[in-house]
Amino acid sequence: MKLLLGLLFVPLCALAAEESLIIRKNYYAVSGATFRELRTDIAQKRPWKSDNDGYTNWKLDWSFTTLSSDSDCQLQSFQTKTAITITVPRWIAPADVDPEFREKWNAYFRALLAHEDGHKRIALAAANELRKRIKDLSSAPTCAELQAALNRTANQVINEFKEREKAYDIRTNHGRML
Repeated sequence: MKLLLGLLFVPLCALAAEESLIIRKNYYAVSGATFRELRTDIAQKRPWKSDNDGYTNWKLDWSFTTLSSDSDCQLQSFQTKTAITITVPRWIAPADVDPEFREKWNAYFRALLAHEDGHKRIALAAANELRKRIKDLSSAPTCAELQAALNRTANQVINEFKEREKAYDIRTNHGRML
């Protein structure tokens, strides 16, 4: 039995060594029995200064190893770590809330989650694009040149996808126009 567990564990470790993905969802509690009360509470309790009710933060880290030879430097391994945190309000509705108001909230909340999911997809696409571009950087004359090229490429991908994120927010008016 121990041998079987060991054999099952090895492929999982190897897979995790190349790509790590952590997705967290945070909530901030809001309350209100009317639209005005709920909007006021959201505005007061959201944990950031902008007027967006949801926020997705992502970070893409990378690490690699290189191997130097007499003729060049080769990329030996490349790993990415993507961390995505989605923060949205959680409505603590009064028991006697109007059913129509509850339905409007549910529709709004689904739309907000769909918008934040768009940010998550952008982050995942950035990680995929980084791994794709790195395949073209398998060697360089020196390890210093290879390391510089890898880091330059990674930073370029992140900057490109942060710009895509800004365009997404403009296009959707931060989720108001999905």
